[in-house]
Amino acid sequence: MKKKINILMLLVAGLALVSCNNEPTLQSYYVDHQDNKNFMILDLPASLLLSDNSQLEEKDQKVIKSIKKAVVLALPLNGNNQEIYEKERDVVEKILDDKKYNLLMRMGSVQSGVRIAYLGEEDAIDEIIVYGNDEEKGFALARVLGDNMNVGEIMKLAKSVGNGEVNVNINSLEPLMDMLGNQKDSLNNRIDKKQGQQEVIKDASEDTIQESV
Repeated sequence: MKKKINILMLLVAGLALVSCNNEPTLQSYYVDHQDNKNFMILDLPASLLLSDNSQLEEKDQKVIKSIKKAVVLALPLNGNNQEIYEKERDVVEKILDDKKYNLLMRMGSVQSGVRIAYLGEEDAIDEIIVYGNDEEKGFALARVLGDNMNVGEIMKLAKSVGNGEVNVNINSLEPLMDMLGNQKDSLNNRIDKKQGQQEVIKDASEDTIQESV
C-alpha cells in the first residue's frame, strides 16, 4: 500500500513538472511565432545596431561589448487582425508577469506604454526585455541578449543614447519603424520624432538610475 502511495505521489509530481514546463516562455513564444504571417521578426547584431563608437571611453565601450544582439518580434495592427492582436498581447503580458522577469521600469499607460524587465542578477544580466504596446499600432517585443550585462551601466548607456552621445544605426530599425509607424512618414521625419523624444528617454533613464543606486 505504501509503495502504491509513493508511486502515486511521483506521478502527481511528474504531472506538475510537465505542466510547469508547458508554460510558455519568451524564447518559446518567439520560436512559435517567427513564421507567423501576422508577425515581423528582426535579428539585429549589436555591431549593426550600435555602429562605430570608438570615441567613447573604454568603460562605455565595455558596456556596449556586453550586448550581443537584439531580437525584435512585432505584431502590427492592420485593421483585420484586432482579435489576434488582443489574444497575443494578453499572452505576452502574462508571460512577462512571471516573477522571474524583474521589472526595471514602466512608462506610459495601459493603452500605450513601455515595460522594461530583465532576467538574472542586477550585475550579471543575460537578457533584457523591452515590451512596447500601442492599442492603435500593435506591439513589439525585444529581447536584448548579452553576457553579464549590468543594470546601472545599461541604463547609463540608454541615457547616453538619449543625449545623442552613442552612435545608433537608425537605418537598421527602419523596417520596424515602417511597420509600427506612419507608412507615409519619411525617414528624416521619423528621425526628427526620435530626437524630439530624447528628453523623455533621458528623464526616464535618470529616474531609473536613481532607483537602482
